[in-house]
Amino acid sequence: MALCAALGSFVVMGCSAQDPFDFGGPRSCEVPDENEWVYGLMQQAYLFADDLAEIDPTTYESPHAMVADLRVDPDRWSRVSDKARTNALFEEGKFIGLGFRTKRDVDGQVVVADINAGSPASEQGMRRGDVIRMVAGFTTEEIDDQNGWSEIYGENLPGVTVALEVEQEDGSTRDFSLTKDWIAIETVPNVQVLDVGGRPVGYLMFATFVDTAPAELSAAFDTFKRAGVREVVVDLRYNGGGLISVARHFMHLLVGGVAEGRIAYEVRYNDAFSDENDERKLMRLDQSLPAVDHVVFITTGSSLSASELLINAVAAHVPTSLVGSTTGGKPVGSKHFEFCDSVAVPLTFRLLNADGKGDYYDGLRADCPATDDLGHALGDPDEASLAVALHLLGSGECLPDPAGEGATAPARDGLRTPPPEPMGGDALPTFAVLR
Repeated sequence: MALCAALGSFVVMGCSAQDPFDFGGPRSCEVPDENEWVYGLMQQAYLFADDLAEIDPTTYESPHAMVADLRVDPDRWSRVSDKARTNALFEEGKFIGLGFRTKRDVDGQVVVADINAGSPASEQGMRRGDVIRMVAGFTTEEIDDQNGWSEIYGENLPGVTVALEVEQEDGSTRDFSLTKDWIAIETVPNVQVLDVGGRPVGYLMFATFVDTAPAELSAAFDTFKRAGVREVVVDLRYNGGGLISVARHFMHLLVGGVAEGRIAYEVRYNDAFSDENDERKLMRLDQSLPAVDHVVFITTGSSLSASELLINAVAAHVPTSLVGSTTGGKPVGSKHFEFCDSVAVPLTFRLLNADGKGDYYDGLRADCPATDDLGHALGDPDEASLAVALHLLGSGECLPDPAGEGATAPARDGLRTPPPEPMGGDALPTFAVLR
């Protein structure tokens, strides 16, 4: 209760002795009052509260701008987001966008890397490997020169139309006119049982950790269990994170059958909330694999947060390897604090595995380097990253990167090459959210 009181006049409702993280809400939904309340929240619950700068919160134009300015290194993620869109993403698995993401290939071209099924891009026939030549009348070179990727796709609202000129696989050029809309995420878009040396190997691509994912994950692991799978390739190359509860469900499916009752991960808050530190245990589910010989994760610099939590947790219990490139490096997570029409998402805790490993701000390094081979479909055994993963399972050794034309440029020191990706207007939040 003393912690709640410390927020003083900024809190006007709901501060609960039963929930030390219930900070009520601002005096009003006017910006100055919102700013004061969010600043007070940061002073108490923020993981790096002891290093927070002293500011006058009323001088900022929005809570979003204030939190972005307040971040303490190595924090790159604390933010204030729109409540309706955040809830739509995590609870309904929906977001507003065009339905594609892009990456740079080895020649610096902007290439379509992934397409959301049922999206505007998918319905008009865009494909992985298509090369973007122009956006809204500007060449990609012009957009680079003007540092304009963050604005070129327009406002992130339904009904916003974007004109594209795209070079397709056969060298022909096609014009697209895509209109932003709500897109339902297929969280497990690719599930296969592959033969590796006469053994069944499960492969699944996982898009994001949202509330719609557990049912899809359970169905995938039911397929694996029935096929006698003991080795799994989990493709997280574009997965920026999401709900920790979903990551925990994934852990149960992967290793709950062999490590039931052991620690999955630990949650560590700042000193003021150390009494709330917690640990979660692994459970055996009906679809959990009864035996696991090896798990291989495919990763890139876009693999972050809940994805890294999953990798780190699993590695404490079964043989685990990474193929691809170094992950993005986010060993911390957030609680959600709703107010007015917004959600404050400050970093509030560290995440450790059963061996006490965490703080991987430089990312989790790949055991076998491999490129994201844009010349092949995701899930194709000949695609470079998957080919390296399957070779590792079959031989116990890394394979010289087989990627040819269309592969993405290697990450430098685990960081993505500019401009930021995805550039298709479909960036999902990078979160590990505790719920």
